Parts: sequence; structure tokens; C-alpha cells
Amino acid sequence: MDLNKIIRKVLMEQESQSRRYMFFSNLEQMKRQCEMLLDMDESEIESILENGHDWAQDHISEAKNNMDQVFDFLKNEMEGDHEEEETIEDDEMMMISDMNEGKKKKNVATNKDLWRQSLSWARQRYEVCPSAYCNGAAVKRYNSKGGKWTKK
Repeated sequence: MDLNKIIRKVLMEQESQSRRYMFFSNLEQMKRQCEMLLDMDESEIESILENGHDWAQDHISEAKNNMDQVFDFLKNEMEGDHEEEETIEDDEMMMISDMNEGKKKKNVATNKDLWRQSLSWARQRYEVCPSAYCNGAAVKRYNSKGGKWTKK
């Protein structure tokens, strides 16, 4: 009976350690792959991306966003709660300054045709439209094609 409890406890500890191991193992793999990508010929990569493979740029952007979120979360957790309070105060100050400015202005595409093309391109690639992912992809495409924005 006691032996079964001990075995279960050891198995549970190993399982939790393997999950943490995978976290660090995945980070190490990402680091190696990033270093290899950065060592590749930039002009050759740009050529590949321009030949209809700009989905790769979207994936890199999404991976960067995910990494930013994990990094910020862990950094804040390690720094403690006092940092979180300062962030909340900063957010409140930004909201107050936004209210003082009156109604917010929206970004509007200056090249309507290019924006429609970019939005159409994104809608073909995402099942849910409108969505943050679909809109974000359209904005990235619009910007990469030289699109500009104005506030209205």
C-alpha cells in the first residue's frame, strides 16, 4: 500500500519535471533554429518570401508575439507584484490622457485598392473573418506592399 503511494508520487514528479524539461528543451531548439536562420543569406530568404511564401513571415511574427507574451509574463512574475501595480497605474494614466484628448482617431488606409487586395488575401487564408489574426495579416501585407496610414 505504501509502495503504491510512493510509486504514484515518483511518477507524478517525473511527469511534472518532463513538462518543465520540454519548456526548456523547446526554448533551446528555438534558439538554435533562430541562430541558423540568422546565419542564412538574407537576400536569398527575401527572394523566397517574395515568391509567394510570405506566410513564413506571418509565422515568425506570430512566434515573436507569443514569445513576447511568455517573456513579459515570466519577467513580471519573477519581479513580483509591486511591478504589476506600477503597470496598472501607467495604464490608468494612459486611459485618462486618451479621455482628455476626446474621441480617438482611427487609422485609415491611404491606398484603398491595396487595402482591399490585402484584406481579400487575408480572408482567403483565415477561416474566421473578421478576427484579430485576419486583420493583423491584412495590415502586415498592406504595410509590406508600401501601404500608408492616416488618422481620421
